[in-house]
Amino acid sequence: MKQKLYFTSAIAMVFVVPAIAEPTYTGEFPSGGLMQADYTYTNAATSTNMAGVYEGTVNAEAQYEDVLYQLAEGEYLPANSETPITCNQNGYFCPGDSNGVYYQSYVQGLTQCPNGYTNSGNGASANTDCFRTCLNTDVDHSTGAVNGAVYYNGTNGDGVSTCAPTACLNGYHIKSATPNLMSIIGVTNAATNIGYVTLDGKEESNAATYGLSTTNDFGKFVVDFGNSGKITGLSQCSTRSGDTNTWANSTYNTIEGNVTNTLPDNTGGYCYCKLDGYISNTGVLQSFVAPWLFIFDYSSTSDSCISRCAYRCASYLQRNDVSRVLAFREALFDTVIPSTAMCKANTITINWTGTTDTEINANNAGTATYGSDIRTPRSATPVPGKTFTGWRFVAPEQASVSEP
Repeated sequence: MKQKLYFTSAIAMVFVVPAIAEPTYTGEFPSGGLMQADYTYTNAATSTNMAGVYEGTVNAEAQYEDVLYQLAEGEYLPANSETPITCNQNGYFCPGDSNGVYYQSYVQGLTQCPNGYTNSGNGASANTDCFRTCLNTDVDHSTGAVNGAVYYNGTNGDGVSTCAPTACLNGYHIKSATPNLMSIIGVTNAATNIGYVTLDGKEESNAATYGLSTTNDFGKFVVDFGNSGKITGLSQCSTRSGDTNTWANSTYNTIEGNVTNTLPDNTGGYCYCKLDGYISNTGVLQSFVAPWLFIFDYSSTSDSCISRCAYRCASYLQRNDVSRVLAFREALFDTVIPSTAMCKANTITINWTGTTDTEINANNAGTATYGSDIRTPRSATPVPGKTFTGWRFVAPEQASVSEP
C-alpha cells in the first residue's frame, strides 16, 4: 500500500493585536485609598494598598456620596430628579430649603396651600401666594361675575384682594382700578418721549401726537414710557407758595406745604404738577384723582410760569440722570394710591326749584351721593299768597349720572 504523503504549505498568518489603552493620568497612590477613574498609580500594587491581599482576588468597590441640592425660594425637587425646577403645581407653594435636600423617590419642597386658598401661580414661594377665586360678596354693591383673586394673609384668612366687579347694582357704577406706578414704571426708567401744552396754548410739544388740547384752567402733559405705558397729568401755576428748600440733599421734601388737594387760582408763579391717568401699552386708560405737588418757583425769575410749568412737570418725569428729578418722580408717584376696581355710588345732581343758587350752595345741596344723605337748600323763595310746604322729587324724562 502506498503511503499518502501530505505536505503542508507554510502560510504566513498575520494577527492584528489591538493597542493596550493607557490611563490618562499618573500619580501616587492616594493616602486615603480612594482611587480616581482613569489613573495609573505608580508601583502601588502592594498588600498595604490592596487591603492586605498578596495573591488571588481583591475587590475594588465603587464609593459614592449623596449630592445635596439647594432649593431656592419658588423651587422644588421632583421625584427621582437631580434638577430643581420652578414651583408649578397649582395649590402648592415652594418656600425653598437653604439646608438642601437629597435625591429621593418622592417630591421635595412642595407645601400645600391653606384650606380655602387652593390656587397658586408659577413660582409661588409663600402661603401668601395662595389664593381663592372672588365671590360676589367680596366687592360691595357688585352684581354678576367678579374677576380677580383673594390671597391668603399668612395667618388665618383673607389678605390682599384683586377682586374687580364686572357690573354694579343700580345706583352704583364701576370705578376703574388705580395703578401702582412704582411697580409698573418705577423710579429709574427713562421715558422715550413727552408731550405737553400750556394753559394758554402758546407753548406745546407733541400735543397732536398725544391728543392734548388747551383748557381754561390747566396745562396738560403726557410722559411716554414705551412698553410700560404712558402717564397723563396736569400743571397749574398758583399764588400758593411751595417749600423753596424742597431740593435739599437731592431729595424731595413732601411736607404739607408741598402737597395740596386744591389750589386757589391759576395766576401765580408757583408751579404744581399732578397725575390724573395711566394708559397701558394696550391703550386702556385708567383715570384717578391725586393731589397737586409743588415743583418749582418761577415768581422770582424772568421765566413765565404759564409757559414753562407743563414742560417742567413732563421733563422731570422723563429724565433718569439726576437724583433730584428721580426724587420728584418718586414723590409724585407716591401721591397715587393704588387700588382695585370697585362699585362706587353715583353722584346725582339735584335741580331744586323755588330757591336760589345761594341758598343751595349754603348747604351744599346741589348733589347727593346715592345711598347717602340728601341736603336741602337753606330756604325756599317766598311766593305771595302761598305757604311753602316742602320739595318733592319728580323723575326727569331722562336721568343723567355723573362720574365723580
